[in-house]
Amino acid sequence: MCMKATPEGCELRDELKETKAAVSALDTRLTNVEHDVAKIRSESAEGFKAGAEAMRQLNASISNLAHDFGSRMNSMDARLVEEKVKWGDTLRKMLLWAVRVILVGALAAMGLTAYKTIFVN
Repeated sequence: MCMKATPEGCELRDELKETKAAVSALDTRLTNVEHDVAKIRSESAEGFKAGAEAMRQLNASISNLAHDFGSRMNSMDARLVEEKVKWGDTLRKMLLWAVRVILVGALAAMGLTAYKTIFVN
């Protein structure tokens, strides 16, 4: 049935039907686009959450590595200090023995000189 009893009215009715069909198709397409955009947003949010988790794990790994490196360096420093102390003790003993040898040699030389001076002349 025409909107008006004129040929233009019947044409308008057909155009209105086409427009309604096009709007209905656009509505379906827009719903699909909205669904796809919501899916993209949820995927990107999940990606950011996964990235944040990965960064937290990376920070924890780096922190553990730094702690391990620090403890190893402290251990190595302690060993170096122990080695320095041992070398210091060794050098101190060598110096004491050298001084004793020199003093014994000096005493022997003094005794020999005193003997020659007193008894030989």
